[in-house]
Amino acid sequence: MTFTDYQIQATQTQQTYNSEDKTNFFLGYLGLAGEAGSVLTTLKKLLRDGEGFGTFKDRLSEELGDVLWYVSSIASHYNINLEDIAQLNLMKTQDRFLETSLESIPRFDESYPEKFPDEFVVIFKEDFGPNDLLTVSMEWQTGEGELQPLGDPLTDNSRFPNNYRYHDVFHLGHVAFLGWSPVIRDLMKLKRKSDIETLDGEDRGRPQVAEEAVTLFVYNYARGNKMLKESDRLDTELLNTVKQLVYDLEVSKVTAFQWETAIVQSYKVYHLILENRGGKVLVSPKNRKLEYLG
Repeated sequence: MTFTDYQIQATQTQQTYNSEDKTNFFLGYLGLAGEAGSVLTTLKKLLRDGEGFGTFKDRLSEELGDVLWYVSSIASHYNINLEDIAQLNLMKTQDRFLETSLESIPRFDESYPEKFPDEFVVIFKEDFGPNDLLTVSMEWQTGEGELQPLGDPLTDNSRFPNNYRYHDVFHLGHVAFLGWSPVIRDLMKLKRKSDIETLDGEDRGRPQVAEEAVTLFVYNYARGNKMLKESDRLDTELLNTVKQLVYDLEVSKVTAFQWETAIVQSYKVYHLILENRGGKVLVSPKNRKLEYLG
């Protein structure tokens, strides 16, 4: 039986009610909540009686069937197909939880002459700048071994010290794990000027603002969660917001699970840099690796 077959037959058993202050579809919502409670009651009996609850699977199947009936009833009221609901749910859960390798993400700049190096080293240095504010500067090591400045020295840009001056490591994490970073692409002078549509849609101001927004949004979340020192999972709502911020950019192909991996791993390197007040970081979009070298 398909979901469509079930929905058609379930609709034939819908009841009408005499109450004038409740429409039929509204009672479907109440029924769904009631049956969800019955599922929990079945679990309570299992916890109480253990193996003595010999009909557990039969009762659970019955209660879950009632939940499905009310879901079908509500969907039918709005002419929503259960098949579509099931498909959308699979797409959402696979995007969030299916363990997908970072190597499956395409190199977004593979076919352009302005391509991120397959591997490069960035050096973070902390020092006191003007007005005795702590600053962090970056240099990157070219293929010829030369060191070139990478952007301007950064302060925390905050009334209270918060180490945000090291946040460029998160942009480097985007390069390493996702093969994407409009911010670093700009700093390394690798905007894809060879293709005007790509340049305008992926490498200019708005995509850079989107990436900075992702970085700050995640950072503020991290501040309330021990800076992710003890985390290997992130809230789904956070990841959904991240995906909304990059909705129509090339990196929108990246799944929520892959974003989670990139963020968590980037924060591991961030903490090593912070503990040592600087150091060398290997950035490898080819091997999807961000590594603290010391």
